[in-house]
Amino acid sequence: MYKLEIVTPTKVIYSGEVYQTVVPTADGECGILENHMLLLTNVVPGKIRIEKEGEEPVEIAVTYGVIDVTGDKVIILVEEAYLPSEIDVKKEAALLAEVKEKLANTEGLSLKEIEELHRLKERAEVLLKLAGENPEAVIPTP
Repeated sequence: MYKLEIVTPTKVIYSGEVYQTVVPTADGECGILENHMLLLTNVVPGKIRIEKEGEEPVEIAVTYGVIDVTGDKVIILVEEAYLPSEIDVKKEAALLAEVKEKLANTEGLSLKEIEELHRLKERAEVLLKLAGENPEAVIPTP
């Protein structure tokens, strides 16, 4: 068992002793067990799975951030975190439709603006998928 904290800029989402944590990172899913080697890497939009002995796993949808593993403590700092049931599907679908529309015509946009649009698109697609929606089925609403 080790101490896990999941923190956003506004609050602590989770704090407690866990057996294992599976985190979406830039290099793929990373499973963290007790006495894991030191690690500092980027978290990408996806699902964190928290496992405690004798209990059902808890899943938390997260966006971008970092994970810091220091032996007996794991801290995950993310921009946003939600239980899948807390994801606002209508808001994310509207955001995805808006971003797709902007990406269809990037004329006049800087490289930084285009990169941010791709980041927003990935975020919205992952959150919709974790909420049980098909991002490809999102139809822009007038």
